[in-house]
Amino acid sequence: MLLAASVYTTQNARLRARWKLEGGLPAVPGQKVANAIPVTASAPPAPLTWVKEEYRFLPADQLGPTMDATSDYPGTFVVYDWDTQEIIWQSDWGNLLGNPAGYCFADGILYMNDFEAGNIFRIDADREPGKLLQRISHPYFNDLHSLERTKRGLLAASCGTDLVVEVDLQGNVIWEWWAAEHGYDVTPSGERRESGRGGEHRDRYYHTKYQSTHVNCATIRDPENERYVLAMLFHQGVVVQIDRSLPPSEQKGEVVIDGLARAHSLEKIPGGWILANSLGKELVLLDDNLKRTGVIPYDGGWIQDCTRLPNGNVVLNDVDNTVIVEFAPPAGGSAEWTIVRKVPYVDTWRMGELAVVPAQHEAAFRNAALTATAAH
Repeated sequence: MLLAASVYTTQNARLRARWKLEGGLPAVPGQKVANAIPVTASAPPAPLTWVKEEYRFLPADQLGPTMDATSDYPGTFVVYDWDTQEIIWQSDWGNLLGNPAGYCFADGILYMNDFEAGNIFRIDADREPGKLLQRISHPYFNDLHSLERTKRGLLAASCGTDLVVEVDLQGNVIWEWWAAEHGYDVTPSGERRESGRGGEHRDRYYHTKYQSTHVNCATIRDPENERYVLAMLFHQGVVVQIDRSLPPSEQKGEVVIDGLARAHSLEKIPGGWILANSLGKELVLLDDNLKRTGVIPYDGGWIQDCTRLPNGNVVLNDVDNTVIVEFAPPAGGSAEWTIVRKVPYVDTWRMGELAVVPAQHEAAFRNAALTATAAH
């Protein structure tokens, strides 16, 4: 079995420097993990936004690069042979895709966000794994996190603009949900934030503290009809369900999960859902009705992501301790999930999302790894 992981950056010092400028995020109810950056008493000397001077606006048919990732900030994408715990394949995209984030496998393709440059890429996952095929972009993209294939295109969580957006494969907006237009318009800094509708955002940087929701995960609840979208609002500690059949002005969304502490990664699993309650030291298990059925406690650091493996085990990504942790479900009369494996990774990496590589792509990635080894 192969396990993939996006790495936002291989040198996390620059991210930490940005967080320090923010002055730290305020504590939230249920928080059990200390903030990476302590909250400062005075207002931070950071602007609401700044322009990315190095950003380039390119024609849609050009792959890029639209930004030059500096030598202290490149990311990567890796594929593990989970049985041997070894990385067998690693991306070599340079500045074309500088900072990999959310991704999904569909249609024989790997779709991937570049969160810093505001692009989505179509990437070959069969004939030439890792070959960049197409760049998809839109002025609304900023700090892209989760990504999901839909019947009509792609559904993305654009944290930087407090937006959930669905685009077609040419980058045209099909549907959009701006948090500020539905009552979520006050940031943790206490400032009011207006909708970014109609603006250009790809060349801007917005601090997390100056985003009203930092919506980091969006997923379709009903794949057959694609009527309902679930959106995870990081700052509010809730998941809202948005009914897309309603008029746009009435699509505020119903809170269906609450009481979360800076959560990430809402994922459908057999019989229900799972999410990472990042600062709550736990994974939360839910049934198909999004009612809590249990938790997997974890005595560690910030949980950035989690996913279920084909054998029913669950893995999480602890970014504070730079380790992937695998849990096995209760067995032998026990009610507890147990840790069966810990796989450390490079301590300067800021790893993002984990996902199982679909079985139909395994041979291609393994063969690509063998070819690369033989070439050396």
